[in-house]
Amino acid sequence: MLLIVVDTLRADRTSVLVDDPAVTPWLREAGRRGAVFAQAVAPAAWTIPSMAALFAGRDATGNRHAAHADVPALAERFAAAGYATVGLSANPLLAAENGFARGFQRFEAAPASSVTDLQAHPAALRAWDAEALVARTLREAGATPRDQPLFVWLQLMDTHVPYDQANEPLAPGRPGWSEPRPQPPRWDAWQPELDEAQTALLGGWRRAYDAQVAFVDRALDRLDRNWSSVRDGTPLLAVTSDHGEALFDHARNPDSPRGPGPLGDAYEDHGEQMFEEALRVPLVLVGPGVPASRIEPRAVPTRDLGSTLLRLCGLPADAPGLPLSEADRLPELLFGCGTRGWYVRRAERVLLAPYPERAGRPGVVPLLLPVAAARLMQRQGDLSAREPGSVAELQRALDDWLQSEGQAIAPPPDPATLERLRALGYLR
Repeated sequence: MLLIVVDTLRADRTSVLVDDPAVTPWLREAGRRGAVFAQAVAPAAWTIPSMAALFAGRDATGNRHAAHADVPALAERFAAAGYATVGLSANPLLAAENGFARGFQRFEAAPASSVTDLQAHPAALRAWDAEALVARTLREAGATPRDQPLFVWLQLMDTHVPYDQANEPLAPGRPGWSEPRPQPPRWDAWQPELDEAQTALLGGWRRAYDAQVAFVDRALDRLDRNWSSVRDGTPLLAVTSDHGEALFDHARNPDSPRGPGPLGDAYEDHGEQMFEEALRVPLVLVGPGVPASRIEPRAVPTRDLGSTLLRLCGLPADAPGLPLSEADRLPELLFGCGTRGWYVRRAERVLLAPYPERAGRPGVVPLLLPVAAARLMQRQGDLSAREPGSVAELQRALDDWLQSEGQAIAPPPDPATLERLRALGYLR
């Protein structure tokens, strides 16, 4: 069982949503061999609560800074069933002190202390890139007895800043979404206004991101092709992400400080905002028990991935699973969080609600947005004034969810974790 999480990979920069086989050719082919979930929604807009939710099979209700300790973690469930368990994380936040080593017999997270350190030491950055971790994964898998089942979690960090300049030649030859173009009509304060020079700079940033995506896709192709040399049989493979990335699709929050650099009014990263580009992620399942060439168009929570993997491996699971047929039911409502608010999503609408301490600040209001069907960068306006009934219904659902979870808001991270988040660039 291989669980691969490509940190900060948004769905519309892969062939899951882009109808271009050249974007991520290996992932596209893997999807043809298995099931593709075209509307996979992350539990949170940043790493720690999203991965804690995935490993526990629970929602992310707030800024939790450690994995759920009151339920067995996914690796603990596999270990209890006799699996060898290996966890390798290039994201230093997914460390043992935050609860992510539970159940892993072999576990290591990257030791980086800050984004600045990563940018200043390319050799250290490449020691934990996708190629390096694929090679290490193959070595770890080959070191386990072939007659013992194996669960591997691999967290790749390449599509998270900083980007490796050595990968720039892998960017698509056609500019596509990154080419300079006239800005569409401004629909509200969330859309940044960029001049021609800023738009060109934006294009370079996006091409660098696409190059990282291509680098990861090539590395995963190598992992897939070489797996049979270290293990027998066909593996069960899951590829997803913990969250997406903004990449300047929207402006900063009205109560956020202006960012550094020439694109300061635009929002480039993740965590604070819960627009589609931050929450929609790729999700592909391949292997025994997974129907081939299946595309699931309905919205699914990646929170349910762990229970699905357990069931496909013939192990008990106490949470709902992902739909593997049209007859399988799905939750009507999806819930989750960012660093500054919650979301609740139903059918064609999503409500973004700020945390109580932000409500009332200038420009900070709930947003009712339409759900994008394909490309996530399509800008569509706030529908709150036109659909007050939808706002009220979704707000009631959010209130009920928070009450059922037993909290109005989770406590913030402890001071040490907050400082590390700032050093790694998650907080300003």
